[in-house]
Amino acid sequence: MKKLLPLILLAFAFSACQQVEKPNVVVQSLNQGWTLTGDTLDINMQVDVPSVVQQSLYENGIIPHPYLGTVENQLLWISDHPWDYMLHFDADKDLLEKESVELVFEGIDTYADVSLNGEKLFFSDNQFRAWKHEVKDLLKEKDNLLEVHFIRYDSTQLALYEQHQPKLPEKYAVSRKAPYQHGWDWAPKYKNVGIWKPVKLEGWNDARLENAYIVTQAANEEKAELMLHLVVENETDCTYEVGVSTGSTTLASRTLSLSKGRQHTVLPFTIDNPQLWWPNEMGEQPLYDFEVVLKKDNRVLDSKKFKSSIRTFEMVDEPDSIGRAFYFKVNGVPMYAKGANYVPEEMIETWINADNTLHLLRQAKDAHFNMLRVWGGGIYPSDDFFNICDSLGILVWQDFMYAGTMYPFDEAFLENARIEAEEQVRRLASHPSLALWCGGNEISEGYYNWGWQKSLNWSEEDDQAIKAGYDQLFETILPEAVTLYDGTRPYWPSSPSKGWGRPESLTEGDVHYWGVWWGELPYEVYREKVGRFNSEYGYQSYPDYQTLQKIAQGEELSKDAEVIAAHQKHARGTRQIDDFIKRYYPNAQPKDFEEYVHLSQLSQAYGMEIAIEAHRTAKPYNMGTLYWQLNDAWPVTSWSSIDYYGNPKVLQERLKTLFAPVLLSLDWKDYGVFVTSDLMRNIEGTLSVAVCDLEDNIVFEQKVKVEMDPNENRKYAVDGLPECLLNADLQKVYVKLELTEGETLTAERVCHFSAFFE
Repeated sequence: MKKLLPLILLAFAFSACQQVEKPNVVVQSLNQGWTLTGDTLDINMQVDVPSVVQQSLYENGIIPHPYLGTVENQLLWISDHPWDYMLHFDADKDLLEKESVELVFEGIDTYADVSLNGEKLFFSDNQFRAWKHEVKDLLKEKDNLLEVHFIRYDSTQLALYEQHQPKLPEKYAVSRKAPYQHGWDWAPKYKNVGIWKPVKLEGWNDARLENAYIVTQAANEEKAELMLHLVVENETDCTYEVGVSTGSTTLASRTLSLSKGRQHTVLPFTIDNPQLWWPNEMGEQPLYDFEVVLKKDNRVLDSKKFKSSIRTFEMVDEPDSIGRAFYFKVNGVPMYAKGANYVPEEMIETWINADNTLHLLRQAKDAHFNMLRVWGGGIYPSDDFFNICDSLGILVWQDFMYAGTMYPFDEAFLENARIEAEEQVRRLASHPSLALWCGGNEISEGYYNWGWQKSLNWSEEDDQAIKAGYDQLFETILPEAVTLYDGTRPYWPSSPSKGWGRPESLTEGDVHYWGVWWGELPYEVYREKVGRFNSEYGYQSYPDYQTLQKIAQGEELSKDAEVIAAHQKHARGTRQIDDFIKRYYPNAQPKDFEEYVHLSQLSQAYGMEIAIEAHRTAKPYNMGTLYWQLNDAWPVTSWSSIDYYGNPKVLQERLKTLFAPVLLSLDWKDYGVFVTSDLMRNIEGTLSVAVCDLEDNIVFEQKVKVEMDPNENRKYAVDGLPECLLNADLQKVYVKLELTEGETLTAERVCHFSAFFE
């Protein structure tokens, strides 16, 4: 036995050395096993989170599908009923051993009391921020009870609105909840209730990395200057080491002396010969794998791994001979922005999934998009959305979630807004697709042009207080968050910068031009109303006919069908679609509603073709065209180019020509030909112009030599073309344009003089 003892001790020592050191940061998911009940209702459901009540009621067969038929009014009671989520759980042993344990709700929608083991932790009142609370002293090893009690949303919101003085333009202004859920001109009134993002417990000793992300300060092909942002939470005054690496290469390291608490710090570093990230069709989208490690006494406390890229982005807003130029530069190169406005992909926000988002954004990429504007009346998109945009080269103009109203200006509301803004900026800053932050949608426009002062009977004192609150939120709090936690993205206070009824809206900033839809002016007005950057404009059409059949559930379809009316949220929408079909297709006699639906899509596509062509051929006066809107949040008649089920409308197919890197266009005034290039190379080629009759016989033909610099727009005169067209019956001819470089066809276009041609 004496001989065996040393061997036993040696084996024990060896075994101890082989034990893996327990991680310093431990996470326990609390997503599974919840019970959802309705107070005073005989409803008891087992659910997992993320969950909202509307989703769970449908999935348990208690309500019909909220998107089909005419059920909206039957479901409005849900948001004004109290609901309880309850979870019994055992705490992980490793978690209980930690010095600090934090309960984290990534998203609660919206008004709810949260308690653990009978003790109230907090009251949530903001859908757009995380809710965290230290719970170390409350946790038990067995049978913990976590409760989330949602109070009546509608009644709570109404009480807050009625208490607020002076009166605000919209009731939703008092709630930090997605505005579109309160009803929009393309959305029903589905105000979700629930735990709409994951829940977890996170425990740690000493310190942890709450955030770690990288932004680009300056870059060229030789060197990139980057900034690592860290948010560290530590329990004592102490010294730590932090390092950032990619692959096996250490890029930078530093010793940090931090006092107890939560602190934000930055670490500059450089990368030689970087691979630059470019928007779609301007170059490639290389992604770096970064790792950030926090250590103490050479022991790893925490680490974060993420993908990011190197690129610079600049917003140019400067006086010129016309007004103020407004455009973007990527890696120092001016970029013409082509794309659309993006709205939430679902009314039931927990139904948004990465596969559908990928399908939608690939359709955008295939149509040559390089930018989307995330509209401020929805929700902040998920990391999945931004990861996909990173990989596809689609830049994101990101509104903060404010839209169409003035907002409260009390200290509590503004502090809530500050926390929300800082969290969102930190969450998204590493994404190369994130281009800029905008304060919100049509708020400055509304204040100056929509007559709120008179309609709401504001006194001069009221007006001054509301405007001061606006300035505090949109001119101080939001830009300060962008500067502090990013420092590289531009901030734009409100979109549009000027209303479409004001002359300067066409000579400076960005414009939402709605004279055609709201003003019911003809499509041709788009040729006159070209701004420096058109960030909203559009016209409605019906979705795909199969989409209408699905929502109708067997009901006979027609313009006047009840189900069609239930899925048209603009008061004049049905009539205006009909008016423009009659205006541009006066001889059309559709044999059935399916043909009529197709005509509506042809009409929309024709109008958007006029607008986009006018914008692009005005380059560099105009440097961006983002139509309203790419997608839908449910099956609906709207301005979208892709319907809720992912079906492309005629417009989406036509965008493959209209947004192509080289666009060929006729100048309708003098019949010159525009060659509009977004290519980052020279063009040396031949423009072939042919006038053909409707039997495809060529009645005129001419060739023009084309020489263009990168990223240029130029008009070419074509000898004999104006005379030919002036003497022709324009309803019986079309113009075919082709640009070739050697044997390569670079671009082509067929230009009709009637809207009827597909």
